[in-house]
Formats: sequence, structure tokens, C-alpha cells
Amino acid sequence: STSSSAFFSPSLALPAMAGPSGILFLLVIAMPAFLALADTPHPYCDRPCQNELSLHLYLHQFVAGPNRPNRNEEFVLTPGYPLGFGTTLIHDWTLTNTVNPSDTIIARAQGTHIQASRTNANGWYISQNIVFQSGRFAGSTLQVMGTLTEQSEGQWSIIGGTGEFTKAHGTIKYKMDPASNIEDGIRELDIHLIYTPNYPQAVSTSEALCVNISLIFNYYASLNKI
Repeated sequence: STSSSAFFSPSLALPAMAGPSGILFLLVIAMPAFLALADTPHPYCDRPCQNELSLHLYLHQFVAGPNRPNRNEEFVLTPGYPLGFGTTLIHDWTLTNTVNPSDTIIARAQGTHIQASRTNANGWYISQNIVFQSGRFAGSTLQVMGTLTEQSEGQWSIIGGTGEFTKAHGTIKYKMDPASNIEDGIRELDIHLIYTPNYPQAVSTSEALCVNISLIFNYYASLNKI
């Protein structure tokens, strides 16, 4: 009968029989393949992870006007056109965790609102930054745009962010809260956003692989005193 040793090739078995030197030889041969794999795009290495977040806050608009010492908005332009068209205010509205305006201020909605409708006296265009000033997101911002009308409910768009909220996008659903009064217009905000955390750049896969292979080379070289 034919022995399995008839198919044995000494040249193929040499690296395995050579101990550490053989393993070093195999690593040298396989290195191009390893590097090719390392440079292949990988979802966990080449694309930053995104986070999804929901926040529930209350916005306090202390309306502008005479004899309103607590107001957090001011008229900038009143051109006198019909329906107040072009009227512009700058605001610094506060956001808290409850309907109580005296609670800790979590963030401020800082921007402008402009009466931009010629057919509706309440067609306000809003552009603002939500600037977080307390809690884990302090120092981060959200860029928000949208409208305010006579409707008690509506939606704004999140079109960007900074700090923790890099590349943010999402929506803010708002509705007037029953606790509102003639001085403080309270809106309940449901904020939903997706963002890319601003983490330090990680070492690439190929860099890490090259370092690991280099360490293996050095280890086996020391064993063989090369």
C-alpha cells in the first residue's frame, strides 16, 4: 500500500520543523496579506459611531414689551408693515427640567425670531442656538431652525451641533404647556437627535497591525539571537 509519507514534501515542512525561525519565516511570507486586510474598509474602524439621544425640557419665553422686567427677548426692528411683517426680536430664552422658571437652567435658546409672513400675523421664522450650560452636555450646542405660529404645537429642525453634538441632526417637537401665563410662555420640548461624539481619533487598523507584527519579529529574533 502507498504510505501517506509518499506525499510528504520536505521543502513545505521546513518552516514548521525549524521552530521559532520557521514561524518568523511564515510571518514574513504572510505579511502582505495581513496588510491588505488591514487596509480594507471596516465599519468599526473607518466610520465613526453615532449616538441617538432624547431630551425632555421646558422653554420659558418671557415676552418683550413695556413693564415686563423679566423679559428675555427684545425688539430689534419694527418697520411698521401690515401684520408686523419684518418685525425682528432677539431672544435668550431659558430651558429647564420643569415648568418652574426658577429651576436650574439647563440650556439657553439664543437667536432671533422674525415675523416673516405677509398673510399671517403669527408667522415667525426662528434661527437659534441651544447652548447647554449645566449637566453632562455643558458647553455643547445645537443649531435649530423653524417657525412659530398661532398653533399650540409644532416642530423645529436640528441642523447641526458642536462639542458633544458634532454633526447633529434631528427634530424638536414643541407644544404650549397649560402652566403658561401672560408673562411666561412655556413650551414643552421633546428633543430627538442623532450625533457623532467628538472622541479622539483612534489608531488605524493597519498601524496597530504593523506594530503587533513588529513586536512578534523582535520576540522571535531574540529567541534565535538573530
